[in-house]
Amino acid sequence: MDTIINPIINEKIKYDLDYIKKNIDLKKFIKVLKKDLLWDGGSELIVIDYAIRCCLNNKNKDSNISNYKKNYNNKPDAVEYFLALNLYNCETEHFWSKDPLSFETIKIPKTFLKTSKNFYKEVDILVNSGDLLERVSSKFKKIMHLEFVGEQGKNIIDSHSFYQLKINSSIEYFYLTKNGDYNQVVKFCDKLNEKDFVKEIVKFKSDRGYTGKENFIKK
Repeated sequence: MDTIINPIINEKIKYDLDYIKKNIDLKKFIKVLKKDLLWDGGSELIVIDYAIRCCLNNKNKDSNISNYKKNYNNKPDAVEYFLALNLYNCETEHFWSKDPLSFETIKIPKTFLKTSKNFYKEVDILVNSGDLLERVSSKFKKIMHLEFVGEQGKNIIDSHSFYQLKINSSIEYFYLTKNGDYNQVVKFCDKLNEKDFVKEIVKFKSDRGYTGKENFIKK
């Protein structure tokens, strides 16, 4: 029989992009961008997944997280699933045998269900336009953005953005893509002009086996 977990919930806390911007551990997130979020890194997670998880840090004073820790004796995985899955994705059942939430059902407030729906609508728009990272932190600046049609099917767009990351006096550049279900970093590289960026995109596509016969730039 499933156990009903019902810690004290503060429904006034709004889980949205402003929450991420306020609470994200930027140093941790940037490390993820350079390693775990690389296209060839093998991760199935995407930018927004890691951004949410990087909000789980000691500086985040979210009372819902604190209350949830008490319910699970400070098990970090349980807290991660509470924030990343329950509040954003509003998943109510977990059936992974090694997970601290195994065979348990989480009671999700109706207000969070509405928040989650609106959150992912906004995220989807920002991911396709390449604007998500700028929304998460002012440290990121989108320099170029190109949209292609053809690889994913008729009228389905895959987008490619060239970003600048500025931390103190250090400036780095990287190529970010939204291709199919994936929103990941292709590579960190030197600063590119538009012509060279197009070459990088074509190489990225061809390296994955796409011939580009039906490929054209939409934007």
